[in-house]
Amino acid sequence: MSYHDAPGLGRRLVRLPGQLLLALVNATALLVIAACVLSLLVLNRVDTAGERIAGNVTEAALARLQVSPGEFKARIEALDGKITTLAAQLSDPDLRDHWEVAQQLKELNRNLADIRLAAVGLSAAGPEITDTAFEQAGDMLTGALYTLRGCEAAIEDSEPSS
Repeated sequence: MSYHDAPGLGRRLVRLPGQLLLALVNATALLVIAACVLSLLVLNRVDTAGERIAGNVTEAALARLQVSPGEFKARIEALDGKITTLAAQLSDPDLRDHWEVAQQLKELNRNLADIRLAAVGLSAAGPEITDTAFEQAGDMLTGALYTLRGCEAAIEDSEPSS
């Protein structure tokens, strides 16, 4: 390559803004890709945290009601069955056993009163459940930050030192 074949300073200066713009576009593309990857990681952690918090809130609510999840589901299904049966009986125009329907209505009202009482108990436990959920979310965020920085989380001793 001879001296006359090499581009001159003027031509290189003219190309400089285009090359700078290309470099900025490439850097922006890399930053967008990095932001997308980080947002996917954060969304995965939020989803996992949401599942944990929902599970803990459900456990706390059922513990507050002093009932197992299977028993609670069985109660709800039984109540649904009673409502369906009662609706079918009430839709029958040839209904003759009014006292039987009245008994079933009284039983249904008792069940609904129990559910209302349980709902009041759960609403009273709301702040406690919220505090627990925020505490767990904070612990998860702290652990994620420690992991991100490559540090080990400080292990707290549950026994007082003497």
